[in-house]
Amino acid sequence: MIAFILIAALFAQEAKPVPERDVQRMAMAGWRAAREIAPKGGAVDLLGPVNARLKELDAIPNMSARYAEIAIRAAVSAAQEERDELGLLLAHARDLSNQMGIGAGTPPEWPLAIDELEGELWFEVERFSESRDAYERAAKQRGTPNAWIGLARAADKLGDTVTACRAYTTAGSTPNLPTQVELEISLYRLKCQV
Repeated sequence: MIAFILIAALFAQEAKPVPERDVQRMAMAGWRAAREIAPKGGAVDLLGPVNARLKELDAIPNMSARYAEIAIRAAVSAAQEERDELGLLLAHARDLSNQMGIGAGTPPEWPLAIDELEGELWFEVERFSESRDAYERAAKQRGTPNAWIGLARAADKLGDTVTACRAYTTAGSTPNLPTQVELEISLYRLKCQV
């Protein structure tokens, strides 16, 4: 009888809400771990740190943790060049993002907002049209330097110099860009002047 009461008490307790900053921290740690394995082909034996972050996120009962978990799984799929799986995971992430945008009023941004997430991962698996389209949506909605640089790179891969020049020019007006990105912009602008 006492065991039954203890079990009932455990189920009756509400889960403590996890602060959003903790979800963001876990999401970014998982994202970095997933991106680190990308150049190595997403080898299964390197997934330990990714799986640890996924386990942490899985224990959190909220939508932003679900979004982060799906985004990290999509990054692993991209690293392993599992394009079909990647497409399904990105569609699921978009659904979650849309639900959060309607319910909470703001779509998720961790580890990346949905359009930038799609742009980056489609670029990685050389689906440049999908990448360009996603980055174009991101540039129109948020206009972050990451969105403009991604749009420029994807457009360049597709031979769309006009869009690439416009995107690099817009990105170039952003202060405090990393030196490597500034150099990339400067070099590409030479193509725009020809």
